[in-house]
Amino acid sequence: MNLLSRLAAGALAVGLLLLVLATVSVLSGQGDEERALLIPRGASAGQIGRQLEAEGVISSPGLFKALVYLTGGQRRIKAGEYRFRTDMNPASALSVLYFSEPVVHPITVPEGWNARQIADILAAKKLVDPKKFLSIVLNKASAEKYKLGAPTLEGFLYPDTYTFSRIDGEAKIVDRMVQRFFSKVDKEVIARAKAMGLSLEQLVTLASIIEKETGVPTERELISSVFHNRLKKKMRLQSDPTTIYGIAGFDGNLTRKHLLTSTPYNTYTIAALPPGAICSPGIAAIRATTQPAQTDYLYFVANNQGAHLFAPTYKEHAANVDFYQKRRASRKANSIPEKRMDRQIGTLKR
Repeated sequence: MNLLSRLAAGALAVGLLLLVLATVSVLSGQGDEERALLIPRGASAGQIGRQLEAEGVISSPGLFKALVYLTGGQRRIKAGEYRFRTDMNPASALSVLYFSEPVVHPITVPEGWNARQIADILAAKKLVDPKKFLSIVLNKASAEKYKLGAPTLEGFLYPDTYTFSRIDGEAKIVDRMVQRFFSKVDKEVIARAKAMGLSLEQLVTLASIIEKETGVPTERELISSVFHNRLKKKMRLQSDPTTIYGIAGFDGNLTRKHLLTSTPYNTYTIAALPPGAICSPGIAAIRATTQPAQTDYLYFVANNQGAHLFAPTYKEHAANVDFYQKRRASRKANSIPEKRMDRQIGTLKR
């Protein structure tokens, strides 16, 4: 028998064995319990067999290992998460690894979420250790890795729908989200920001504020105009969401003491942008940042219906505040008194 014939015979034998495995998978008995197992990258047949045995999937790891080698499985098995049943025979378990795609988990990161919220949703799916995830994201060295001058990667975890595997790990997931940001924020947007005197980092910071302050999508450009006008006049932005971001353990009640306490993110005390973003802005907010409406507005107040009323002067703004908020319930003694509400340009987002 020549070499070509031997190769053909070997391929036929392997094909027949794979067909048997697929058939056995359907016909063989198995337990009622499901087991989700992570097959790590580089795991040997022996390691996988022992892992399956430890989880009650198979009882003959030696036979499993032999089947893997007979069928060239070391090159066929993909790392990832797989779902098995308990009490499977080795052939049935191997067929899962051969004929199933690794399990992935869809995750949607909403616009306006910050790094801690993103860590929580990923941790709920068992995709990350939240502390390890945040140690990467909230780290200046991580920002420098992408040649960013921001203090952290806050704002650069692009809000979108992803599919992640439980073997991806924190660093890979962070990289996927940052790379998605760079693929979505095009050169035209960055060029418009530069023409306005905004660096990429400042663009994302301002966009994150606009994202958090916007009640309805049609107001994005108006909200943007207010903050651009204030920055031009060197006025304090007086944005509640930035102040809240700088409060450790914020309990949902923004008080006058909070507004008077100086932090790098308290835009009631600094007449500039905060040092970094406060959330992950979507592309609509980023574009609105570079294309503000042409207005002379300097103030806005919530109209109690999710939108805002805008004003160019403090006098008009004060009248709007009185009209929309005169029926607000009195705040606690240490909260912002009603008569001081006219200092705010936005409303607390709870």
